[in-house]
Amino acid sequence: MKNNFIWPACALVLGLSLSGCKDSLDITPQQSIDAATSYDTSQKVAAAVVGTYARLDDPRLYGTDLILVPELLAANGYVAWVGTFQNYSQISRHTQTSTLSNAQGIWTQAYAAINQCNLVLANLGAVTDMGQRTQFEGEVKFIRGVMYFELVRLYGQQYKVGGNNTQPGVPINLTAVTTTEQADVQLPRASVEAVYTQVVTDLLDAISKLPKQNVTRASKYSAEAMLARVYLQQGNYTAARAMADDVIKNSGAALQGSVGAIFANRNSAESLFEIQQNDQNNAGTSNDGLATYFAGYSPTGDQSVLYGRGDLYALPAFVNLYGATDLRGSDGRPALTTQKLIYVSDGNSRTGRYRTIKWRTYGQNIPVARLAEMYLIRAEADVRSGNTTQALLDVNAIRQRSGATPLTSVAVADVLFERQLELAFEGFRIHDLKRTGRPVGTLDSNDPTLVLPVPQREINNNPNLTQNPGY
Repeated sequence: MKNNFIWPACALVLGLSLSGCKDSLDITPQQSIDAATSYDTSQKVAAAVVGTYARLDDPRLYGTDLILVPELLAANGYVAWVGTFQNYSQISRHTQTSTLSNAQGIWTQAYAAINQCNLVLANLGAVTDMGQRTQFEGEVKFIRGVMYFELVRLYGQQYKVGGNNTQPGVPINLTAVTTTEQADVQLPRASVEAVYTQVVTDLLDAISKLPKQNVTRASKYSAEAMLARVYLQQGNYTAARAMADDVIKNSGAALQGSVGAIFANRNSAESLFEIQQNDQNNAGTSNDGLATYFAGYSPTGDQSVLYGRGDLYALPAFVNLYGATDLRGSDGRPALTTQKLIYVSDGNSRTGRYRTIKWRTYGQNIPVARLAEMYLIRAEADVRSGNTTQALLDVNAIRQRSGATPLTSVAVADVLFERQLELAFEGFRIHDLKRTGRPVGTLDSNDPTLVLPVPQREINNNPNLTQNPGY
């Protein structure tokens, strides 16, 4: 799979790429790192684990695209893209091609994170403290499992309950790449079934090795939350419920007073895993970042100044789905005075449009998994099995937190609707529509344009890769 993998530091790439020229030039690169010694102490492995987490806030991963791209794939009747970047415009209109830059970027950066996980796993013997070694193993298996899960959902067709799921997924590589020869190995796409099996294996192993509390890093309950999401995507409702139930009962997490508080504060009590960012280390200082695209307001009241590009806005038809008392909806006010979660732009030329306050500042942390999702997973599993009493309690816990009118009865459609309201703008919508077989506008849930293309560069370099239909 040539060019899929990026070594964990540019210096290491430089050292490897120049090694073949050393004899003729007699030059030792001063900034190179010997692959044999870069992970040979506990401290170096610990630093590599931290570096693996740091990769997750890359703009092509959770820093932007793993949340924004799924939202745009399900834009119909929900959000609209009005920005000048044609790549995102194509995704929202389902006209993307095999050379789509986001498809290449997500693929490259996800496999770079996976390779760094593999490098850590290959060098755990250098960690002398057994407790630390176990935790490191759990952390990188958590990250590797999550990356493969994101990849298979974006580049493969939806997992089918009861099917053999032989549809192409993504290549699986569990071996650390440290040489150009290893990087040149051309792997085929594994089946969707095989990728999901690897995801579940990694997350189960992570659950057994991660600490119960880890604050700014992955914990046992981070892995359980992600595995609940995986099982839900597979339609394995019994297993999804078991994971979500354990998180709700034993993680110590608690629903916050408002949804906005989760995004305004770092590592809130509701958060189960979030990407750590700050004003110096974030994806939103130039042309990328969630606030960069989602936000559009005047930070000082001067309407000639716009915070954020204002490229994405929520459609009125979606905003009107929220009840009048629901704090997740809109009161028609600008960002600085609104009492709700959706505000109206008041800056620059893109005024009067609805935007979410979830992504408001460039350096904010990025919640990837939170407790409200676990309540909704448990509710969906329960209502599908006939336990509507518990499901009603769980859905109403979410609704009442935001001042929405409590339901008096609950069906599957009610839970799915509540997921739309609660998890809006967080990257869930397309995955929910596809797993439940619901249309995306006029498109069937299995339409080829709802799956990203395997990057054309990868196809060109690896004859063992097959392209997705329609590209």
